[in-house]
Amino acid sequence: MKLYSIAVLLKTPEGKGKILASKTELASFGYFQRSTVAEFMTFTNKILVERTATSSRASVKEQEYICHVYVRSDNLSGVVIADHEYPQRVAHTLINKVLDEFSQKCPQQDWSKVREKYVTII
Repeated sequence: MKLYSIAVLLKTPEGKGKILASKTELASFGYFQRSTVAEFMTFTNKILVERTATSSRASVKEQEYICHVYVRSDNLSGVVIADHEYPQRVAHTLINKVLDEFSQKCPQQDWSKVREKYVTII
């Protein structure tokens, strides 16, 4: 059971996904694959948020990954990318917790001012 990425995004009024914070764990990939996998995850995070309706959740299979997304009514969104063994309920609970903590530490009026964050690879 592996968790590869978790990201907090803002669904802009234009419907685009803007990454506010993200973290990836790519140690299980080869050194030369990591940048490609990170780009794939960044792209997937944005596309999932753009294609998910406000106030809804989804779980999408993409290659050997399962991606869980939740777009809240205030357009703050969370995405978890994991393997197929990672439980869906746990992923959505994690997204809720991360979004709640993010909104407590960063007030809503500041979200649009935040510059897009690029992926941090560990």
